[in-house]
Amino acid sequence: MKRKPLVILLAGVLVVLAASGSWVLLGRQDRLPAAVGKISSKPGDLTSFAGRRIFFGHQSVGANIIDGLGSVYPSRATVAPAVIETRTDPGRKGGYLAHAQMGTNGDPIGKLADFESVLNGSMGGAIDVAILKLCYIDVTADTDVEALFKKYTETMARLEAAHPGVTFIYTTVPLTTERGWKQTVKSWIGRGDEAGPADNLARQRYNELIRQRYGATGRLFDIAAIEATMDSSPTSRTRDGRTYYVLHRGLAADPGHLNGLGSRVAAARLVTLVAAQR
Repeated sequence: MKRKPLVILLAGVLVVLAASGSWVLLGRQDRLPAAVGKISSKPGDLTSFAGRRIFFGHQSVGANIIDGLGSVYPSRATVAPAVIETRTDPGRKGGYLAHAQMGTNGDPIGKLADFESVLNGSMGGAIDVAILKLCYIDVTADTDVEALFKKYTETMARLEAAHPGVTFIYTTVPLTTERGWKQTVKSWIGRGDEAGPADNLARQRYNELIRQRYGATGRLFDIAAIEATMDSSPTSRTRDGRTYYVLHRGLAADPGHLNGLGSRVAAARLVTLVAAQR
């Protein structure tokens, strides 16, 4: 029998560590909180998640996470949730993951408005859990971070007041990898990719505000913390005395999206988080 490639074996070890709770993110409250620890896909969590009626508003990284669910469930003798792309009440009994693309990348305010519109339609009366994930392209060096954060909190507050029976899961914004030399040279000649240090610094600031506001709720899906962490500490960089985090290349398919392992780990964390809600 041929040996499996080393990379496959390492990926397997990483997933086992994540499932066992050995994948722990260390950090002070003013840095990156312990959000990645105890990632698991226990049978009870999988069953609970599959029984919930969930709406997930997203763009491409969200699609990565949904793809990851497919690799989480086959490893267990548990029925996976029905995944339905729709913006209205699916009209189904039992659990499901309804999802739809929100707005346009680069327009986070528009995405918030789109999410609110969907929830205030037929979807809001049909679901148990609602999640909106912004994209890395929605927060860049040009973003007014404080204004966006204010708009986000105001939107969530309105929706929670209008839909008291729905559990809202909050999210941090995803990250990008550190630029390689080719991307750096392109940025010098004006071919920006929204993946530079200043862009991830803006995401760091936004995510700090999200963690400060929602970290203690038990309902924070800290996508950025998951993306930055491959082992026991996050992948960080420093610029002008400020620490910021980047998408770990071991979890990345490209500068801004998750590969198979990253998708699976993020999906497993989402399963655990939703299953923990009562």
